[in-house]
Amino acid sequence: MEDSLVTYRRDGLYWLLASVLLWWLLAGHAGWYLGLPAALLASALAIRLHLPWPRLHWRRAPGLLLFFAWQLWRGGWDVARRAVHPRMPLDPAWVKLSLDCRNPQVQLLLSALVGLLPGTLASHVHKDCLHLHVLDQQQPWQPVVRQLERHLAALFGELRRC
Repeated sequence: MEDSLVTYRRDGLYWLLASVLLWWLLAGHAGWYLGLPAALLASALAIRLHLPWPRLHWRRAPGLLLFFAWQLWRGGWDVARRAVHPRMPLDPAWVKLSLDCRNPQVQLLLSALVGLLPGTLASHVHKDCLHLHVLDQQQPWQPVVRQLERHLAALFGELRRC
């Protein structure tokens, strides 16, 4: 009983710190009169729903961050090129990608982050299938999304199970 209470409190503290950090990243030094209550409410909800804090493999985080930073740069460069050269080919389409990882946390984070990759935007995940809108279906978007999925799976310790 004591061990579960310690875990419960520790997870609550982690959720609170994550909520405050997220607010700080999104809002900077402004709006704490809204941010602090929102962070407290989000943490209380996570505790009430008995959401365990995910056990992450932090040594995998640098690889994910480097990959993601490179993809963000590529995406910005692609948008800039398309703005300067409006005749660049576009072949937009709705596509589906069957996911290798079955962990719902990995799938949710993948669907949230894939919109920051060059030319992709996720709409939803349904039955282990990611539904995406791509700017140009002729471009190699699949390997980039697969690589992001592998990085996230490694971060969550799911790489061997995916």
